[in-house]
Amino acid sequence: MRPQKKKSQAAIRKDIIAFLDATSGQVDPKPGKHSCGIRHRNALVLATYGGKKPRATVLEFFNEGMTIYIFGEPGGKIANIKRNPEVSAVVYEQPLDHGAYQKSLQLFGTAELITVRNNPRLFRAKIRKWGMQNVGRKIFSPMLKGKNLPEKEIEAMLKKGIESLNLIKITSEHVILREWNPDFTMNRYDWKKAAPKKG
Repeated sequence: MRPQKKKSQAAIRKDIIAFLDATSGQVDPKPGKHSCGIRHRNALVLATYGGKKPRATVLEFFNEGMTIYIFGEPGGKIANIKRNPEVSAVVYEQPLDHGAYQKSLQLFGTAELITVRNNPRLFRAKIRKWGMQNVGRKIFSPMLKGKNLPEKEIEAMLKKGIESLNLIKITSEHVILREWNPDFTMNRYDWKKAAPKKG
Protein backbone atom coordinates (compact mmCIF):
# COMPACT_ATOMS: atom_id res chain seq x y z
CA MET A 1 0.00 0.00 0.00
CA ARG A 2 1.50 3.32 -1.08
CA PRO A 3 1.72 6.12 1.51
CA GLN A 4 -0.50 9.14 0.84
CA LYS A 5 1.33 12.33 -0.10
CA LYS A 6 0.83 15.33 2.14
CA LYS A 7 -0.62 18.34 0.33
CA SER A 8 -1.17 21.92 1.40
CA GLN A 9 -4.63 23.50 1.17
CA ALA A 10 -3.36 25.58 -1.78
CA ALA A 11 -2.16 22.45 -3.62
CA ILE A 12 -5.44 20.60 -2.95
CA ARG A 13 -7.42 23.62 -4.19
CA LYS A 14 -5.31 23.72 -7.36
CA ASP A 15 -5.96 19.99 -7.99
CA ILE A 16 -9.72 20.44 -7.41
CA ILE A 17 -9.89 23.34 -9.89
CA ALA A 18 -7.90 21.33 -12.47
CA PHE A 19 -10.36 18.44 -12.07
CA LEU A 20 -13.39 20.76 -12.41
CA ASP A 21 -11.85 22.47 -15.45
CA ALA A 22 -11.32 19.06 -17.07
CA THR A 23 -14.82 17.72 -16.35
CA SER A 24 -17.23 20.67 -16.59
CA GLY A 25 -19.24 21.54 -19.69
CA GLN A 26 -17.62 23.84 -22.24
CA VAL A 27 -18.84 25.82 -25.22
CA ASP A 28 -18.36 23.66 -28.32
CA PRO A 29 -16.04 25.73 -30.57
CA LYS A 30 -17.12 23.81 -33.70
CA PRO A 31 -20.65 22.53 -33.12
CA GLY A 32 -21.71 19.93 -35.65
CA LYS A 33 -25.14 18.85 -36.80
CA HIS A 34 -25.76 16.82 -33.63
CA SER A 35 -24.25 19.30 -31.14
CA CYS A 36 -26.43 21.49 -28.92
CA GLY A 37 -23.52 23.94 -28.62
CA ILE A 38 -22.07 22.49 -25.41
CA ARG A 39 -19.20 20.03 -25.29
CA HIS A 40 -20.54 17.62 -22.67
CA ARG A 41 -18.09 15.95 -20.36
CA ASN A 42 -18.95 14.65 -16.88
CA ALA A 43 -22.28 15.35 -15.24
CA LEU A 44 -22.73 16.49 -11.66
CA VAL A 45 -25.15 14.92 -9.17
CA LEU A 46 -26.70 17.70 -7.06
CA ALA A 47 -28.33 16.80 -3.74
CA THR A 48 -30.81 19.22 -2.18
CA TYR A 49 -33.11 19.02 0.83
CA GLY A 50 -36.01 21.34 1.50
CA GLY A 51 -37.38 19.73 4.65
CA LYS A 52 -39.67 17.09 3.15
CA LYS A 53 -37.68 14.74 0.91
CA PRO A 54 -34.08 14.81 -0.30
CA ARG A 55 -33.62 15.13 -4.05
CA ALA A 56 -30.68 14.10 -6.25
CA THR A 57 -30.52 15.45 -9.80
CA VAL A 58 -28.01 14.77 -12.59
CA LEU A 59 -27.08 18.08 -14.23
CA GLU A 60 -24.72 19.73 -16.70
CA PHE A 61 -22.41 22.10 -14.85
CA PHE A 62 -19.91 24.86 -15.49
CA ASN A 63 -17.22 26.21 -13.20
CA GLU A 64 -15.20 29.30 -12.53
CA GLY A 65 -12.48 28.10 -10.21
CA MET A 66 -14.18 26.47 -7.21
CA THR A 67 -17.54 28.08 -7.96
CA ILE A 68 -20.09 25.86 -9.72
CA TYR A 69 -22.81 27.18 -12.03
CA ILE A 70 -25.85 25.18 -13.18
CA PHE A 71 -28.77 26.30 -15.35
CA GLY A 72 -31.87 24.79 -13.78
CA GLU A 73 -35.48 24.66 -14.89
CA PRO A 74 -38.13 25.38 -12.24
CA GLY A 75 -38.86 22.25 -10.18
CA GLY A 76 -38.12 20.35 -6.98
CA LYS A 77 -34.42 21.22 -6.75
CA ILE A 78 -35.17 24.95 -7.05
CA ALA A 79 -37.94 24.73 -4.43
CA ASN A 80 -35.55 22.87 -2.10
CA ILE A 81 -32.79 25.49 -2.53
CA LYS A 82 -35.27 28.27 -1.74
CA ARG A 83 -36.06 26.52 1.55
CA ASN A 84 -32.50 25.36 2.32
CA PRO A 85 -29.47 26.70 0.38
CA GLU A 86 -27.09 24.08 1.83
CA VAL A 87 -26.30 21.57 -0.93
CA SER A 88 -23.96 18.72 -1.74
CA ALA A 89 -22.69 17.55 -5.12
CA VAL A 90 -20.60 14.76 -6.59
CA VAL A 91 -18.56 14.65 -9.80
CA TYR A 92 -16.77 11.46 -10.83
CA GLU A 93 -14.97 10.21 -13.89
CA GLN A 94 -17.04 7.80 -15.92
CA PRO A 95 -17.07 4.94 -16.62
CA LEU A 96 -15.37 3.50 -13.54
CA ASP A 97 -12.20 1.70 -14.62
CA HIS A 98 -10.22 -0.14 -11.94
CA GLY A 99 -7.24 -0.36 -14.31
CA ALA A 100 -6.86 3.42 -14.54
CA TYR A 101 -6.04 6.28 -12.20
CA GLN A 102 -9.31 8.18 -11.67
CA LYS A 103 -10.63 11.01 -9.52
CA SER A 104 -13.91 11.89 -7.87
CA LEU A 105 -15.03 14.97 -6.01
CA GLN A 106 -17.58 15.49 -3.26
CA LEU A 107 -18.56 19.09 -2.59
CA PHE A 108 -20.50 20.80 0.19
CA GLY A 109 -21.54 24.40 -0.24
CA THR A 110 -24.17 27.10 -0.33
CA ALA A 111 -26.41 27.62 -3.34
CA GLU A 112 -27.71 30.98 -4.52
CA LEU A 113 -30.46 31.34 -7.14
CA ILE A 114 -29.73 33.98 -9.76
CA THR A 115 -32.53 34.93 -12.14
CA VAL A 116 -33.19 37.53 -14.80
CA ARG A 117 -35.34 39.31 -12.17
CA ASN A 118 -33.02 39.42 -9.13
CA ASN A 119 -29.67 39.89 -10.93
CA PRO A 120 -30.22 40.49 -14.67
CA ARG A 121 -26.65 41.62 -15.34
CA LEU A 122 -24.98 38.48 -13.92
CA PHE A 123 -27.67 36.18 -15.35
CA ARG A 124 -27.24 37.56 -18.87
CA ALA A 125 -23.44 37.55 -18.61
CA LYS A 126 -23.42 33.81 -17.84
CA ILE A 127 -26.03 33.11 -20.57
CA ARG A 128 -23.64 34.79 -23.05
CA LYS A 129 -20.50 33.17 -21.63
CA TRP A 130 -21.80 29.62 -22.04
CA GLY A 131 -23.82 30.23 -25.22
CA MET A 132 -27.17 29.25 -23.74
CA GLN A 133 -29.06 31.18 -26.45
CA ASN A 134 -27.60 28.81 -29.07
CA VAL A 135 -28.30 25.79 -26.87
CA GLY A 136 -31.92 26.90 -26.42
CA ARG A 137 -32.33 27.49 -30.16
CA LYS A 138 -31.01 23.99 -30.94
CA ILE A 139 -33.20 22.30 -28.30
CA PHE A 140 -36.37 24.21 -29.27
CA SER A 141 -35.92 23.73 -33.04
CA PRO A 142 -37.62 20.27 -33.25
CA MET A 143 -40.67 21.62 -31.37
CA LEU A 144 -40.95 24.61 -33.72
CA LYS A 145 -40.30 22.72 -36.96
CA GLY A 146 -43.18 22.95 -39.40
CA LYS A 147 -45.11 25.57 -37.39
CA ASN A 148 -44.19 28.35 -39.84
CA LEU A 149 -43.82 30.89 -37.06
CA PRO A 150 -42.30 34.30 -37.82
CA GLU A 151 -38.68 34.72 -36.64
CA LYS A 152 -39.76 37.45 -34.21
CA GLU A 153 -42.17 35.05 -32.47
CA ILE A 154 -39.53 32.30 -32.31
CA GLU A 155 -37.05 34.73 -30.71
CA ALA A 156 -39.70 35.83 -28.16
CA MET A 157 -40.40 32.18 -27.24
CA LEU A 158 -36.68 31.46 -26.92
CA LYS A 159 -36.16 34.54 -24.73
CA LYS A 160 -39.07 33.51 -22.49
CA GLY A 161 -37.68 29.96 -22.16
CA ILE A 162 -34.17 31.18 -21.27
CA GLU A 163 -35.51 33.73 -18.79
CA SER A 164 -37.56 31.05 -17.01
CA LEU A 165 -34.29 29.36 -15.94
CA ASN A 166 -32.58 29.75 -12.61
CA LEU A 167 -28.81 30.02 -12.54
CA ILE A 168 -27.70 28.01 -9.51
CA LYS A 169 -24.43 29.37 -8.16
CA ILE A 170 -22.73 27.08 -5.63
CA THR A 171 -19.99 28.49 -3.43
CA SER A 172 -17.77 25.66 -2.23
CA GLU A 173 -17.11 25.43 1.50
CA HIS A 174 -15.74 21.89 1.88
CA VAL A 175 -14.50 19.69 -0.95
CA ILE A 176 -13.21 16.12 -0.76
CA LEU A 177 -11.00 15.00 -3.64
CA ARG A 178 -10.45 11.26 -3.97
CA GLU A 179 -7.80 9.68 -6.17
CA TRP A 180 -8.44 6.05 -7.08
CA ASN A 181 -5.34 4.07 -8.03
CA PRO A 182 -5.13 0.87 -10.14
CA ASP A 183 -3.75 -1.02 -7.11
CA PHE A 184 -7.11 -0.35 -5.32
CA THR A 185 -5.63 2.23 -2.96
CA MET A 186 -7.31 5.58 -2.57
CA ASN A 187 -5.97 8.98 -1.55
CA ARG A 188 -8.34 11.45 0.09
CA TYR A 189 -7.67 15.18 0.31
CA ASP A 190 -9.93 17.63 2.16
CA TRP A 191 -10.12 21.32 1.30
CA LYS A 192 -12.03 23.68 3.56
CA LYS A 193 -12.84 27.33 3.01
CA ALA A 194 -10.89 29.44 5.44
CA ALA A 195 -12.95 31.00 8.21
CA PRO A 196 -13.22 34.81 7.90
CA LYS A 197 -10.65 36.66 9.97
CA LYS A 198 -11.97 38.35 13.08
CA GLY A 199 -11.50 42.01 13.71
